[in-house]
Amino acid sequence: MKDEDQSGLRCPKCGSTDIAEIVYNPAAMDEPLLRRVQVKRAVIRTGAQPNPAPRYYCNYCGYEW
Repeated sequence: MKDEDQSGLRCPKCGSTDIAEIVYNPAAMDEPLLRRVQVKRAVIRTGAQPNPAPRYYCNYCGYEW
């Protein structure tokens, strides 16, 4: 899994730059993914993936887009 840089992204709802990538149903929780979750740069979603699936999550207000 590549470590994407979310710098420059802003939440369309609140304007926060504290953004995480949404990772759907990861095959395994490897070290890089675990580190990204711990520093709030990724959030894990399991189960059915919505269509269209949001790609980003705002750590400030909880908005997903």
